[in-house]
Amino acid sequence: MGKWQHRDEGKRISKSVIANKTLEELVDAKKFLKGLLDLRKSEKLTKTYIEGTKNAIAYNEKDKVFVDFRFDGTATGRLSCAAYNAQKTMGVSFHTLPRETKNNIRSLFKAPGDWAFIAADYAAMELRVLSHIAREGNMQIAFNEGADLHTYTAKLLFNKENITKQERQIAKTVSFLIVYGGGAFNLSETMSIPIRRAEKIIKDYENVYPGIFEYMEFVNNFIKQNGYAYTIFGRRRNLPDVYSGDRAVVNRALRQGLNFTIQSSASDILLASLLGASRRFKKANLQARPVATVHDSIEIVCPKEEVKETLTILYDEMVNYPTIKNIFNIYFDIPLSIDAEVGSSFGDGEAVEFREGVPVL
Repeated sequence: MGKWQHRDEGKRISKSVIANKTLEELVDAKKFLKGLLDLRKSEKLTKTYIEGTKNAIAYNEKDKVFVDFRFDGTATGRLSCAAYNAQKTMGVSFHTLPRETKNNIRSLFKAPGDWAFIAADYAAMELRVLSHIAREGNMQIAFNEGADLHTYTAKLLFNKENITKQERQIAKTVSFLIVYGGGAFNLSETMSIPIRRAEKIIKDYENVYPGIFEYMEFVNNFIKQNGYAYTIFGRRRNLPDVYSGDRAVVNRALRQGLNFTIQSSASDILLASLLGASRRFKKANLQARPVATVHDSIEIVCPKEEVKETLTILYDEMVNYPTIKNIFNIYFDIPLSIDAEVGSSFGDGEAVEFREGVPVL
């Protein structure tokens, strides 16, 4: 063996010491990586939002940010939001502002003077829309009884009363995956579960909510025959790719069509409610005015003394939807629900409770 036969018998390092040393290094590495990720996130927030806002204020010579909302900016009919002028560094998109407790960038956007910032967000809007247009009775029961949908789904899915957090999360994940064209592979990857278990869960989900799968089949067949999808409000989206010879392109068009029937309907409900509320604010001589929509929520600023009346009108338009009933003659099979917050900025709102449509402030 030559020189390899020699070894120092003076000191030996035990395996446990080496293991502990490795663990300490891993802990230090984790701390470093977490700090690095936090730094990069802060840099992105600064560059994307803070610098953009500062440039917009300097450009406009006002302490306000102006944004451009467009009806034709998305294929689903949702409003798109971008900087008011053509220069990307001028302004900020409300739709992309992250909502975080730490580094709450939204709190930088404040209501003027003695005004308040109101945010009213539809609860589980897209799944409510789906349960209505698919006429899915089991899902409608959950909404009509005021149950937590994902817990309710998990109980049916796993056939037991006591549900774990993971099981509720699986139920929530599969609901959105199914709606937007995901499958067993996506569920397996997202929830870190075996593919066979994911396949069984999706099969069981079909047994729990058969109406959803029947609706999906109806939409797919309609798109293949007609080349477009439509919503309960009559909005259409042409989908010429459904006639492609490429199967992947066809499947993408079918997913887009199904997605459109749900997202666009949810968007039109929001916009109709916003229109109705805005008209009623003016009729009541309120100074309240909308400043943004973000996904399924409406953002409004108003004088603090008008908060109660503003919220009462907003609640009625969003939950009882009189404008939709009067203009479109649409009545939903499930109740609509909102979560509202009031604060001094876009990011510091406190939850508001409603009793019989009146805010408790």
